[in-house]
Amino acid sequence: MTMRRRPTAKKAPANYVEPPANVGTDEVEEQYNQRATFYFSEEQLLALEVVMLKLRTEQRIKVGKSEIMRAALDFTLEDYNLNKENCWLVRRLTGRD
Repeated sequence: MTMRRRPTAKKAPANYVEPPANVGTDEVEEQYNQRATFYFSEEQLLALEVVMLKLRTEQRIKVGKSEIMRAALDFTLEDYNLNKENCWLVRRLTGRD
């Protein structure tokens, strides 16, 4: 049995921070083949689960936790690209929020 290696991601330039070009489009079949591990508090994961369930039951949106997190990341990156030092992320990380 031959083990296949996963392809490694190419390194982007250090100053490159941009969301995918198709943010906000209705692309039906988008493939996500990159995995990453991040650590969250128990409260954050519970809140994510609650939001996911509310979107499913109250809004009738078929959504998973990964999709919610990708949307949040796209929003954060877009805000950063548009507002730089005045974006929500910088304000949050520097205590100005």
